[in-house]
Amino acid sequence: MLRLASGCTIERPLDRLKWFCEGEYAYYDAIPSANPNSIDPLDVVVTVAMNSFVNSATKVHRVHQGIAANCAPILATIPENADLVALDLWRGPLRQLLHRAVQVQGVLIPVATKVLHRKRRSLVPMLDSVVIRHYLSAPEYKALLAGTESKDKAADVAMEALRLVHDDLLKARNELEMLQQQLAVAGFPLTLVRILELLVWTETEPAGGYRTTPPV
Repeated sequence: MLRLASGCTIERPLDRLKWFCEGEYAYYDAIPSANPNSIDPLDVVVTVAMNSFVNSATKVHRVHQGIAANCAPILATIPENADLVALDLWRGPLRQLLHRAVQVQGVLIPVATKVLHRKRRSLVPMLDSVVIRHYLSAPEYKALLAGTESKDKAADVAMEALRLVHDDLLKARNELEMLQQQLAVAGFPLTLVRILELLVWTETEPAGGYRTTPPV
């Protein structure tokens, strides 16, 4: 059992992660990125497997071209191995990266992070609406949620969520590293931020598909 500071309690986390990876790893996580400092068409196309709804030729072209133009200069200032553990070090460039991404038509934080996770897999978790809602569910944060729909405010809201993800990451780091090692042995290498985000998502997404007992 894994208990997170943010309030999630995940039963049999390794079994759950393996179950997810056996069904879904091949369609996103296993697909390599090319140049770490540029957004390629594939970085956008594969987000469909993560329910990005960037699912037409027009949307793919617009999102790829927009994020590529807006984000490549900032990506070049952030090392590929930048880690959310050192959030304070990367706070400024990361906020700028997210802000520039969401200026693209049709892009808010969920799509932006599904694309950008592929570029900085230890720094940018996928913050879809489920994960953001979990981290900002406390009364003192709920007023921020409306800002996720604002291109002016979305990056600041995401940074607040990332501060709370960072807290979870630090406090559960030992357990997450053990899960990471066991997943790698099973053939599913993932970064700590992806493991954490997956566990939160599977525990809180409304359909509950991965909250039933996974096969053993």
